[in-house]
Amino acid sequence: MSGRHAAGATYPAHSRGRPTPDAVRATGLRPVFRLGRGVKPEEAQRFVDQVADDMASLYDELAEVYAENHRIKAALHAWQAEQAESADGLPSRLW
Repeated sequence: MSGRHAAGATYPAHSRGRPTPDAVRATGLRPVFRLGRGVKPEEAQRFVDQVADDMASLYDELAEVYAENHRIKAALHAWQAEQAESADGLPSRLW
């Protein structure tokens, strides 16, 4: 799957349809020179680089959260299995 940015060029999408930081950096911005309007190319590139750096940082944090979630789920399943084994032979309790 690919997406489009304002200039119409496509970028490869990350899983779940998200653009990657590298795709953001590779996005070309066309300078606009109409009656003094527009942005300086250097400023636009700094902004794009900042957005890409922020995205990379957030994706790294998200990967850490997914890994922690996986560890917590695995520990929970192990604990539940341990509790089920220790409860074998005991009458069921009503809560």
